Amino acid sequence: MRKPDSLAYVGIIVSTFFWGTNFNAGALIIRHMTPISASIERFLISTTLLLLIFGLQGKLRLSVLRENLWAYVGLGLLGFTAFNLATFFGLQTTTPINGALILATTPLWTMLLAVVFERERIDTARAIGLFFGLLGVGLVITRGDVQMLLALKVARGDAIILAGSLAWAANMVGTRRFVKQATPLENTTFSMLFGTIGLIVLGFMFERPLASIAATPGNIHAAVLYLAVGGSLLAYLLWFRGIHQIGAARTSIFFNLAPVFTMLVSTVLGVPPNAWQLVGAVAVILGVVFASGLVGIPTRARAAQT
Repeated sequence: MRKPDSLAYVGIIVSTFFWGTNFNAGALIIRHMTPISASIERFLISTTLLLLIFGLQGKLRLSVLRENLWAYVGLGLLGFTAFNLATFFGLQTTTPINGALILATTPLWTMLLAVVFERERIDTARAIGLFFGLLGVGLVITRGDVQMLLALKVARGDAIILAGSLAWAANMVGTRRFVKQATPLENTTFSMLFGTIGLIVLGFMFERPLASIAATPGNIHAAVLYLAVGGSLLAYLLWFRGIHQIGAARTSIFFNLAPVFTMLVSTVLGVPPNAWQLVGAVAVILGVVFASGLVGIPTRARAAQT
């Protein structure tokens, strides 16, 4: 393995660590801050850093922003405003482990939306992946009690985070479909900018963000800073660098490590996963492995040639 590839893999693993521990930090933050105010503080920091660092380097083109303005407005509201609020509101009534496991199914929802809106085909491997992924989520949110699903008695927090996962999947499909001639860095920065504006508007409509932020203890601000710098800025940059170095297919599979890190940190903090969460985690990971194409199922035609 070449040194650049090795560094790319390290960066990808660090990204998934940040994303996995986002749920642990988020669960702590939400005990002391209102959800929209916490989101505003996090993304104001992230967006400002992105604009300053890469704007000064000339890597953010205003021509791209003008050409894709309305796409970025919609994608920002969907992928950053809605997704982030779903995470914080969901963590009020569910566990970090459940949240991370549900979010780990995002590649499956992305695949389904691509089938619906981009006419992609689902082959056997992807169908198997979808089955395992849905099975894993079902086990996590019902603890093996199918009657809960039949009676629609899913926990409110699980349902909210699932909606956030769908919003993020829609953001990814929408970025591919509606944004023209832009780099991943530009997509992230400009979408995050409008997502942050959406959060600020909602914050002043429904909360008192300045008062909430001012009354928050210092250690909670440190957790928000961790989310802003680690879970938003560094995680995205390392992830996109990994895609550039080793390709999207091999990079995407590491997304499955996020709930593993959430479980490890939760265990250290005295809240180990239950049996259904462990079984669900295995099913979700298998689902994304098959859906990503890393495990191929030979077709009849190919099998006949061998």
